[in-house]
Amino acid sequence: MSTTTPETPGTPGTRTKELPRLGVGRLTLRNLAAYRRRIAGLMVAVLLGTAFLSGALILSDTLKSSVTGLIRDNGAGTDVVVRNATDVTDQPGTSRAGIPAGVADAVRGVPGVAAAEPVVVGYGQLVGKDGDMLTGNGPRLAGNWIGDPALNPYKLANGHAPRTADEVVVDRASAKQGHLKVGDRITVLTPAPVPVTVVGIATFGDADAFGGSSYTAFSLDGARAHIARDPGQVTSVSVRLNGQPDKAAQESAAAAIQRVLPPGVQATPGSEATQEQVDAVSDGFLTIFRTFLSAFAAIALVVAAFSINHTFSVVTAQRMRQAALLRALGASRRQIRAQALAEALVIGVTASLLGLAAGAGLAVGLKELFSAFGFAFPISGMTFRGQVAVIVLPVGIVVTLVSALVPAVRGSRVAPIAALRSTAAEDAGIPRRRTVGGSVLSAAGIAVAATGSAAWVFGIGALLCLAGVLMVAPVVVRFLGGLLTAPFARLGAGPMLARGNVLRSPRRTAGAATAMVVGIAVVTVVAIFAASLKQGAEGETRDTVTGDFVVATSTAGWASSGHSPELTRRIGRLPGVDAVVGMQRGNALVDGASKQVMAVDTGRLDRVLDLGLDAGTATGLGPDQIAVADSVASDRGWRVGTAVPVVYPDGARASLTLAGIYTRTTVTGDYLIDRQAWAPHSVADVDAMAVVGLADGAAAKQVKAEITKAAAAYGNPPVRDRDAYIDASLAMVDQFVTVVYVLLALALLIALGGIANTLALAAHERRRELGLLRAIGAERGQVRASLRWESAFVAVLGALTGLALGAFLAWAAVGVLAGDQPVPYRVPAGQLAILLASGALGGLLAGTRPAARAAKQDILGAVSAP
Repeated sequence: MSTTTPETPGTPGTRTKELPRLGVGRLTLRNLAAYRRRIAGLMVAVLLGTAFLSGALILSDTLKSSVTGLIRDNGAGTDVVVRNATDVTDQPGTSRAGIPAGVADAVRGVPGVAAAEPVVVGYGQLVGKDGDMLTGNGPRLAGNWIGDPALNPYKLANGHAPRTADEVVVDRASAKQGHLKVGDRITVLTPAPVPVTVVGIATFGDADAFGGSSYTAFSLDGARAHIARDPGQVTSVSVRLNGQPDKAAQESAAAAIQRVLPPGVQATPGSEATQEQVDAVSDGFLTIFRTFLSAFAAIALVVAAFSINHTFSVVTAQRMRQAALLRALGASRRQIRAQALAEALVIGVTASLLGLAAGAGLAVGLKELFSAFGFAFPISGMTFRGQVAVIVLPVGIVVTLVSALVPAVRGSRVAPIAALRSTAAEDAGIPRRRTVGGSVLSAAGIAVAATGSAAWVFGIGALLCLAGVLMVAPVVVRFLGGLLTAPFARLGAGPMLARGNVLRSPRRTAGAATAMVVGIAVVTVVAIFAASLKQGAEGETRDTVTGDFVVATSTAGWASSGHSPELTRRIGRLPGVDAVVGMQRGNALVDGASKQVMAVDTGRLDRVLDLGLDAGTATGLGPDQIAVADSVASDRGWRVGTAVPVVYPDGARASLTLAGIYTRTTVTGDYLIDRQAWAPHSVADVDAMAVVGLADGAAAKQVKAEITKAAAAYGNPPVRDRDAYIDASLAMVDQFVTVVYVLLALALLIALGGIANTLALAAHERRRELGLLRAIGAERGQVRASLRWESAFVAVLGALTGLALGAFLAWAAVGVLAGDQPVPYRVPAGQLAILLASGALGGLLAGTRPAARAAKQDILGAVSAP
């Protein structure tokens, strides 16, 4: 029988008894209550990060629910869809080529068919009474009014259905925008201008419109005359079956209908056709949008994690004596760790719950933010799924616990003997192994990021760089901080004291600035990368467009429009015009893959465009020829003379000969064919833009006036000179970058919150020092100034480090992500200067409250503090 002899706690080689009554939970609650102000700062960081994630997921789910709901409502009454069998694109909102109009009569004779309505859908841009186009955030559609109420998702709110070819029904949203009423005489561009009379106003179910799109309904004869490319064809046939058919009945009916259809026409169950559209939207735009917002939520959480980690580190350092006393009383390391992690758990759970709730409000704010920049979403209300809580709560809790883990372990290793002596809360030294390790990681990251040729390689290099920079940050603080703050020390006692505090503990200063480094680095990468791509696109567009004017419809939000080829032809006949080239976008299967192609009047191409030919020619292409970008030719191994298989939207197949390879793609895209080859097979005859070249000696101002006059009958599409066109084409980039900046601002707010929290902790730790300063004559204003200056110094040091890191990573990113296209590296000095100034100002503001509280403390109480 053996006995265990109690050993002195902390003695090497011995086991320490745990205090049997040391309640970890009770101690945790007492510490949370005692340090509630510090805890509040930690909770705010977690709350903001989880709120962003929650808001992003809620907005994404709401948008998906709304859009897919609209799609399902649109096809709710259709049991079978009869359409062209050829599908050349999975892009939502695009129509297939037409089918013979007589198909509807054949379908009506199939047993079980209650109704078969021909459907014509195409381009239809409403022009208001003032002569300008009515724009929106969706496609501009026109078609025929469907008489069967079960097959028509639109319902008349006012007026009657169209009866003649020049009567139309418009959606209520467009009527409100254009102040239209029954009886008004307006124009519809189909794309040719068609004068019509508004005889009815309709709603899409209970909504004013189908999302952000517009809809103009003609009679069937009017739609076939004005919208269909061929009056003998319709877009599809919507079929309603007898009774209430389920999915199996729809499939059976589709098979029966298929037997009476001509080759190239297919019958698809209505549920399947609807699901195809839902999948196209979900797998495309909605997935990209969700990923986009989630990326910013991840950035906010990473910044929050650094802020939490540093705050816990400072708190742990300040509690070393408390931990040592507990160890001396018999507490084990496990209990010390458990107590610290229990605090983190309480903070993580509470803040994550609050963040989950706040996400609903943030989702509304994000929706309004996008609307303010022209990206309005067709949603009302918010959708909350339980899956959001399943994602947000664990993420917030895990981030908090992981951030607190290292400080908790460090705090548990304190020796009990430390309770008997007074020591600094934190070692001011910089371990050599940390400096060496950080230098090695930084060098490795620089090498990988600079030489990598793939995005994932660049990502690894960026992470190595970030880790290395954060490890060597104390050294940077000691040297860069000394140089930066030296001139300010001469401005008075406040800056001088702040400089001493910043340099006295470089590890703490670096830790406080870490979140700022990450946030500023991300913003810098975005700013430089966007500026570089914008300059590259601007330079390439300027080199490509050699014509004098461009006629292109303005883009509003995510909707784009066009104009009639008739306008392009009219411009070509104007005096002073040497050449005009119209360009039309479409989709086709090129070498088996869906691609966007540009159909161009290539006979006059070289007069207004310079595509930077690498081989062959792109001018005067025949109906059996194609030109492609050099990146495409390189990837596919194509050369001039290669046979390229193409399937057109109507199902026609062709083998086109590669006639030219070009390098400039910003205007024409990657695939270029002549309009002679495209015209017989296209779905919509709409010019996306037209480039105009003037004859020698022509008066540019006069010719522009004539073009503008001609365009008035076609909805007044803007007529811009080359510089104005380039500015307009890049406007969307500026809007997008502004949205990104606003989203990243939350990460910077979290970083500033971390600085404020650290400063409050530092003021509490130095209360005796501050009390002595007050006792020897320092004024409250000088104490406040010293802490505000210290906050500003920390913020600027973090911002400068982040700017340097971000500038390098942006340089590497431009080289990797730009691919084969040469993109200039541009540093937007003005934007980065504003970013640095904002960081400094934010640092001053972050230090205001901690400084005010420190200056108000009682002198005697502060001097007598331990």
